Amino acid sequence: MAKVNGFPESVQPGLPKLRDVPDGWEQTHLGKYLEEIRRPAVLEDDKTYTLVTVKRSRGGVIERGRLLGRQILVKSQFYVREGDFLISKRQIVHGACGLVPPELDGAVVSNEYAVLRASGDFYLPFLKHLSESVYFQQTCFHSSIGVHIEKMIFKMERWLNWPFNLPRFAEQERIFDLLSTWDMTIETIEKLIDNSLVQKKALMQQLLTGNRRFSEFRQEKTSVRRLGDYCVFRGGNGFKELYQGHRQGDFPFIKVSDMGIPGNEVYINNSKNWISEETRQKIGGTLMPPGCIVFAKVGAALLLNRRRIIKRNTLIDNNMMAAIPKSDIDPLYLYFLLCWIDFARLVQEGALPSVNQSALGSLKVRIPSISEQRRIVTVLLAAENEVNSLKRNHSFLTEEKQALMQQLLTGKRRVKIDDTKEAA
Repeated sequence: MAKVNGFPESVQPGLPKLRDVPDGWEQTHLGKYLEEIRRPAVLEDDKTYTLVTVKRSRGGVIERGRLLGRQILVKSQFYVREGDFLISKRQIVHGACGLVPPELDGAVVSNEYAVLRASGDFYLPFLKHLSESVYFQQTCFHSSIGVHIEKMIFKMERWLNWPFNLPRFAEQERIFDLLSTWDMTIETIEKLIDNSLVQKKALMQQLLTGNRRFSEFRQEKTSVRRLGDYCVFRGGNGFKELYQGHRQGDFPFIKVSDMGIPGNEVYINNSKNWISEETRQKIGGTLMPPGCIVFAKVGAALLLNRRRIIKRNTLIDNNMMAAIPKSDIDPLYLYFLLCWIDFARLVQEGALPSVNQSALGSLKVRIPSISEQRRIVTVLLAAENEVNSLKRNHSFLTEEKQALMQQLLTGKRRVKIDDTKEAA
């Protein structure tokens, strides 16, 4: 999603401004402590090399493939070692930098990357967290040149001359350890989320296909019919900009982005836009009733397979579609059924991925009795709630860590370096 200033969310284009130097810190340029190093790799045709890249938004250094020397087209390659700080010169404006992990020691990169090591009294892993600061990101942006955000080139010598407020080595080390503990906790939650999603997907596969049935319903017959026999598909309305931005009104008018608002994980509880009944009549807007399921019908958002349930009469924009359940299907069962269906296999050919009502309506689906539907819904809702609870916990911990990091990296909050407890 783009920012108001026109740049992607991963970019911080603002002018870098340093705070006052905290007591015991020094204001200096990173060039005093960092140096770019090169370890040329002479490629052998029949030798296999591991190539790495750096993910945007400080997502880490990852493997991008393994090739024989003769398959590597760019012959100017350089070795990286565990603990190097790696910067992608073409992607650093998006935050593409990170520490080389142990498993990628000895991998190679082209001269499109800068490999940094610390010289002198600087704890290199500290850069992992320093790179998360807005100031760091802004200096990277203003150390890059180019007329297009995707074609900007990083100028290392310019960046190394920016001033930074830096704590002593021992405090850098302590800050790194403290924030890394938070990272490990957050990573644990991420693994729990992944496991819960796998379990939920398996449950949906078993219950929605009838491969697993509850004992009280095993003797009941189920029907396989067209999805269109159980719901009506209806597209949304155009939403001119002059009607957008109102926070109050008679009806919410939701867009695809509203599905990502916290609190809207299953039901649409919040909307960025509301309109009056007068405006609705003026634009000929169609109200979608409570209980219908909405989703993106065009663009990349369609492939995310996100579905949400409407709680009140609502308008949706023309990039969305609603599935309005009929009387013989439980709305929540329809919700999970639509969540289970991968819309990617229904996409029409064209400049943008899209699905139409005909393709959706013709899908063959298994529909048990209302009683069994509700029993299935109970189980799947419990799985859904577990995932959403973990996601909320993840969001909370991430926000808390960001707030703590901001305080630690600016010296607003200090750490003791003679024990394992923070200063009051």
